Amino acid sequence: MSDHQSNRLFRKGRYEEAALSLKKGLEKQGETGRDLLLYLLDLGLAYHAAGQYQLSNQFFLKADQVAEIKDYTSLAKETATILITDRIKDYRAEDFENVLISTYLAMNYALMGNFEDCLVEARRVNHKLFMMVSEGKRQYQQSAFARYFSAMAYEAAGNYEDASIDYQHAWKLRSDIPGIGEMLWKCAYELHDRADMERWDQVFQLNAEHHRHALLANSRSPRGEIVVIYENGISPAKRPNPHLESIPEFYPRFNPVSHARIFLDRSLQGRTFPLENIEFMAIENLKEKYAGLIAKKVGGLVAKVGAGALVGKKTNNLFLGFLVLHLLDRADQADLRSWNLLPKDLQIFRVAVMPGQYVLRISPEGGSSFTEKKIQVYEHKKTFVNVRYMP
Repeated sequence: MSDHQSNRLFRKGRYEEAALSLKKGLEKQGETGRDLLLYLLDLGLAYHAAGQYQLSNQFFLKADQVAEIKDYTSLAKETATILITDRIKDYRAEDFENVLISTYLAMNYALMGNFEDCLVEARRVNHKLFMMVSEGKRQYQQSAFARYFSAMAYEAAGNYEDASIDYQHAWKLRSDIPGIGEMLWKCAYELHDRADMERWDQVFQLNAEHHRHALLANSRSPRGEIVVIYENGISPAKRPNPHLESIPEFYPRFNPVSHARIFLDRSLQGRTFPLENIEFMAIENLKEKYAGLIAKKVGGLVAKVGAGALVGKKTNNLFLGFLVLHLLDRADQADLRSWNLLPKDLQIFRVAVMPGQYVLRISPEGGSSFTEKKIQVYEHKKTFVNVRYMP
């Protein structure tokens, strides 16, 4: 699917107008359109970027249902694509796209302060990944972003035992997450677990300054915490493979910004950290499918040669047989559809502050624009904020 008007509006930051344009396309799809799922995904993302999280979740929940249904393609359509092109099939989400539906649902729930449902979706992310591995579909690992996100949700609910477990899972997946040692030490502190406090001191070489920083927003402190979700850049585009044009390949798009600097009331607080590389996921996901795609194309070529030979024999016209083979081969084009408006990566920044109103400024390093938001921080509460940067 390529809705040029909605793409243009989205990239200009006019998210609600982009959603209205997408809705017109969705209406044309009805309940059986080949691109129904893609319209639902982009609508969910457009309303998410616009800050309309409840509306965004309506489309993501519908997309989640449709993705599950579309996973069972009819035999007739699957057989037809061997002779012609995958474009005639209903769009089925790529594996990484299916996982990201639950990722965005979890983010939306956190942004609405609904940490119970946030946890449900964060768990579903890793359940989907587990099922993909156990069914032999892909060689995926768990999502560090989902684990870290669920740890924050547990922490927000005061469940430090489960928060510690998920922080440990995130750390095993990404050992370079800033402050992860402090978060683990803080959970042990809240649980009055001196043995674990000493353990994390040794593992991460923590000192008194690290302890002070970890306890800025603890259960005995009046401080709250700001959590910035920074959605950076734009995901890769699908184009024909240069060596076999009937097979798609993901190509990175121009993304000049690697992170953003975060200011509160003009005071620099730090920089965001990439925790989920969607660009890498997309490229690797498709590479893992190449063997199956090539096998299908080889089978298709054999079928086309057979169809051409049959026509030539039935009509006693060798040229007509060659013409049928040529036309079938020309019709076999790569399916270049994808969830087009995803970011390149998902980044996180956290800072503990006293309750009150702040002006949050997100400045992309290497970008020419910045975003400012007025936010209210409450005692003992996490305030989630999301920002999308587009090059």
